[in-house]
Amino acid sequence: MTFSDEIYEKEICAAQTFGFLKDLEFLQAKGLALGGSLKNAIVLDDKKIINKEGQRIPNVFVKHKILDAIGDLFLLGMPIIGHFIAYKSGHRLNNLLLRELMVKQDCWEIVSDMDKKETRKVHSFKIPSFKTLDTVQA
Repeated sequence: MTFSDEIYEKEICAAQTFGFLKDLEFLQAKGLALGGSLKNAIVLDDKKIINKEGQRIPNVFVKHKILDAIGDLFLLGMPIIGHFIAYKSGHRLNNLLLRELMVKQDCWEIVSDMDKKETRKVHSFKIPSFKTLDTVQA
């Protein structure tokens, strides 16, 4: 997918989070998922989605993982000009990727450009190409 504001708004931002019914009690005991409901999340049992309406958008699981990656990479604090390929990534792996990138300063540069709307300098993090593969079997 070539990422753009238009694609984000049209295809990605509506992707609900999802989780498994069997994990809900444990999460709530830990103070997590307290605001989760069938209205704002997709809940699965061992065999199927239990929400009556099913998926709100096609391929919601993939699109939510894309949404997660966008949020994780945004923690860098500036837009990334680059290429991102992930296999079985998640919050932890994306965070480790950013940490590793920051250590390898010869792999990136910060570039500045003038924001056409506000006439201020905008910094971007430029990465020619990067890729992450998680090959550990679950």
